Amino acid sequence: MTITQTESETAEVKPATTTIYVNMEFSRLANDINNGTLAHQFNGKGRKVALLPEELESNYLNYSSDKAGKDILPQPFEVNNGENIKFKLQAAPNDSSNASYKWKGIIQNYFDLQLVSGKKHSATYNAVATEGTETDDVIININFKLDGDKFSAAWDPKVRVIRG
Repeated sequence: MTITQTESETAEVKPATTTIYVNMEFSRLANDINNGTLAHQFNGKGRKVALLPEELESNYLNYSSDKAGKDILPQPFEVNNGENIKFKLQAAPNDSSNASYKWKGIIQNYFDLQLVSGKKHSATYNAVATEGTETDDVIININFKLDGDKFSAAWDPKVRVIRG
């Protein structure tokens, strides 16, 4: 005896996805790196590398739930275990620079954000809760180029994976 399943019964259930727009002020960041306001190093490949300290992060970027950058999201970002989080990198609405930019990745510590898909300006990660329930360090790394200068910036948004 065989059982016939309907399309809805066999359809793969996709995890929910939370999209977060990372709105960067590339010109301000580049200016502060170039004039020494923001500490940086050289990576040996002509790129100026800067780590944005938590207290200065809001000077250069904010997070929003909309492409227009108006619906600002506070941290920590909460994602349920098994759901996806998508980060979309873009110039902030008030940044009129002609910067070219690229998403480089995430380094995580106590929980895993497993890469589902990546593109030049975005990446989607699946949240997998591991030991601990605290907000964890997630270092975002991007590269950008402005007026011939190459930069790399990294910072630590707060992300919490909720066990369900």
